[in-house]
Amino acid sequence: MSMNFSLKMLALFLVTALVLPSCVSKKKFTQLQDEKNALASTLAESQQKVKMLEDKVTSLESEMEAEKARLNGEIAGIRKDLDAAKADLASAKKNLEAKEAQIAQIKKDVKDAFGMGSDVAVTEQNGDMVVTLENPVQYRSGSARLNRQSRKAVESLATTLKNNPNMRVLIEGHADSSKYPAGSGMDNWQLSVNRAMVVVKRLIRNGVKPEQLIVAGRGDTSPIAPNDTRDGKAQNRRTVAKPEPKTGKILNIGN
Repeated sequence: MSMNFSLKMLALFLVTALVLPSCVSKKKFTQLQDEKNALASTLAESQQKVKMLEDKVTSLESEMEAEKARLNGEIAGIRKDLDAAKADLASAKKNLEAKEAQIAQIKKDVKDAFGMGSDVAVTEQNGDMVVTLENPVQYRSGSARLNRQSRKAVESLATTLKNNPNMRVLIEGHADSSKYPAGSGMDNWQLSVNRAMVVVKRLIRNGVKPEQLIVAGRGDTSPIAPNDTRDGKAQNRRTVAKPEPKTGKILNIGN
């Protein structure tokens, strides 16, 4: 009986020895399998994230290229506009220099014409060419009649114009702000024209060609002094001579 018991115990020991390693191996396998599945899941997520980031990088690179192309096009357009602006600036500068040369020549011609051996001199005031007469033209209030000194001044101007037959001038009359009674048939517009006409007729009588002269009246619209003083009104009763309008420079005959 003791021998049978011993055999049974030996058999139980062998069975236990065989089963225990099998149980341990299966548990470890399951654990490893779970860890593998977790790693596989993490790998899949990482791959998906990498794919997403790669797609985003590709998209950003594409957008960057498109933006680069747009900016390059914009820069090219700006450079084209800049080149055009520089060309316009160069042209404007050239034209300005040409105009300045023309103006300088006009000033020289006018000064030469009204210069040597004449009672008429030319100065510049506020950028304008101004003719100064030894005896300035003067008018009494409401009158277009030239006094003796005024006639001498106009005759001096006539001499200069005869010596320069290609010069054309606008003779422009002016008046002060004095008003005329209603129904008198006279106003400052008519008076300014009359003053200009008196000068023109005397110039022609002294040998100036009519085609050299143009007549205009400005009334009391262009005073050169305040009309609230006696002296100011006297200055505004005047006639001026301007070069042909295209030159744009004023020649002042007198007060």
